[in-house]
Amino acid sequence: MNNQSWSKLVSQNRKKCEKILSVSNDIRYAGVFNEFGRTISGKIRPGMKPIFSPDVVRQEFFAIASMMRLREKSSKVLGGVEFVSISHKKINIVLFYTKGMTYYITFNKTLELSLEEIKKIKKIIIQV
Repeated sequence: MNNQSWSKLVSQNRKKCEKILSVSNDIRYAGVFNEFGRTISGKIRPGMKPIFSPDVVRQEFFAIASMMRLREKSSKVLGGVEFVSISHKKINIVLFYTKGMTYYITFNKTLELSLEEIKKIKKIIIQV
């Protein structure tokens, strides 16, 4: 991928991350990474303190990217992954996978993510 293509990809995804943050004030972070866990773009809500250190972020994204690649093999039989939800004591995470990229969204435990919000986020992700 040349520099111009990469810049366009980063810019498009930065805008998507900003739109995802606008879905709810309880969304802490919206980011996207490639099939190897390399960050393409990400946006943390202003005023939020990051939970992960940069090293832990790299490990987390690599682990999730690996899991999503493995899920891709099952999708031939089961159909594509709609989304993945991970619940932790401090935060919740929802993952969307499309075209080799994983969208990683964290939100406060106070937000009960509804199907309506998931549809809004998915619509943002799939728009060109």
